[in-house]
Amino acid sequence: MSLRDRIIAVDDLQREIVKIDQWGVEVEVRGMSGAARAAIVQDAADNNGNVNFAKMMPEVVVTCVYDPTTGEPVFTHADKDTIMSKNGAALEKINTVAMRLSGFGSDAIDVAGKDSSSTPNGGSSSN
Repeated sequence: MSLRDRIIAVDDLQREIVKIDQWGVEVEVRGMSGAARAAIVQDAADNNGNVNFAKMMPEVVVTCVYDPTTGEPVFTHADKDTIMSKNGAALEKINTVAMRLSGFGSDAIDVAGKDSSSTPNGGSSSN
């Protein structure tokens, strides 16, 4: 098997079971694929490259939260407004884990945890 084939065959998306005390449940949080990560950041960025985390947060939850029993997504895009009405600490916990699993730098994770509509430049850093 070639190196290319070995890389393509690897299931490299990280997963973590996260207890959400506010909801009395455990969810599986999965890291984003490169395509999902790029689309979420692009959709949440304004013309100056600032990321609107209020717009990004529900997208991350929809993309990354799965039922640990069935492996099915918990939410759909139709749930975005409802998601934003839920406990902020629960959403922050999910977003922090999802961003860490997706390779966002610690600066982006710190900013994502703040209740801010826009933050400096891109929301991502290299490690």
